[in-house]
Amino acid sequence: MKAGVINFAVYENGSEYLGIAKVTLPDTENKTISVNGAGIAGDIDLPVPGHRNAMTATITFTDATEEAYKLAEARKHTIDLRAAHEEYDSTSGEIKTVAYKHVLDVVPKKLGGGDVAPATPQSISGEYSVLSRKDYIDGKLVRDIDPINFKDVGADGTDSLAAVRSALGK
Repeated sequence: MKAGVINFAVYENGSEYLGIAKVTLPDTENKTISVNGAGIAGDIDLPVPGHRNAMTATITFTDATEEAYKLAEARKHTIDLRAAHEEYDSTSGEIKTVAYKHVLDVVPKKLGGGDVAPATPQSISGEYSVLSRKDYIDGKLVRDIDPINFKDVGADGTDSLAAVRSALGK
């Protein structure tokens, strides 16, 4: 049974700790083609293989930090979010920790200033356009979405864009 996140840490470039934060990972939503006409009773939305709507991530820092301002620099940033998840094996009675990792290539879209008030953290937040996303569970790649490089790899290792690249001579 998956219990949830024990704790996590956020890094830039795999080694620069970014501080205490809350991260909202991007949703992945398929682009669709609406099909209708003779022979179909109504409309059908069919997902287009490997094509996604734009992805956005949000990082909210506990306070206004230098790292939050650095992430607002107009350039590509590689964010590495490492999480320890708790799992319970009901057969063995064992509780174990499983490593999750999310690697995002992002470009800043917005830096929110947060609220300035007595005896409260400023909670500055950044919104980022996600260029690519890789997710790992226990070291195994389970998702690799990279629209710029025409890749869309799922948990089974299948790249849904491989046949498309081949058809295009890439």
